[in-house]
Parts: sequence; structure tokens; C-alpha cells
Amino acid sequence: MARGWGRSEEDLGAEKEQAREDRRSSGGRRTDAEREALARGLRLSLVRIEDQLAKSPSEARRRALETARTELLERLARFEGEASPR
Repeated sequence: MARGWGRSEEDLGAEKEQAREDRRSSGGRRTDAEREALARGLRLSLVRIEDQLAKSPSEARRRALETARTELLERLARFEGEASPR
């Protein structure tokens, strides 16, 4: 697979972080500090992707970055939705 056409490195890192947090948490519940750390990681990934989008002259690369950004925005929305009181 050519570089840039697979899953983004940010996504893979966020998934590894998510798996570590899930293993550490009891019963799948996260503390506020853990939740904030994960949300911060997603936001930082978004900033990085948006920066790369602004600098990328390649249309193919821009499409890949747009896809990654959309996925991160959806994950952040789901994550923040979980944090809402029910």
C-alpha cells in the first residue's frame, strides 16, 4: 500500500491510546482526566490534519486528509456525546 493511502498515522495512534485506556479503566468507564486526555488527543490530531490540508498542493492528498478529518470529527462528536450527562 502506498504511503498516504492507508489509514492515517493519527488514527492509528488514537486507536492505540483508546485501547490502552480501555484496558486500564474498570468496567469500560473512564475518569474525567482520561476522557479529557483522549479528547485533547483527538483535537490535536484535527489541528495537525487541518494544517496539512492548508499546505498540501496534491488533490489526492487533500482528499485523504479530508477523509481523515471527517472521521476524527465524527469520533470526537461520539466521544463528547458519551461525556454528556444522561
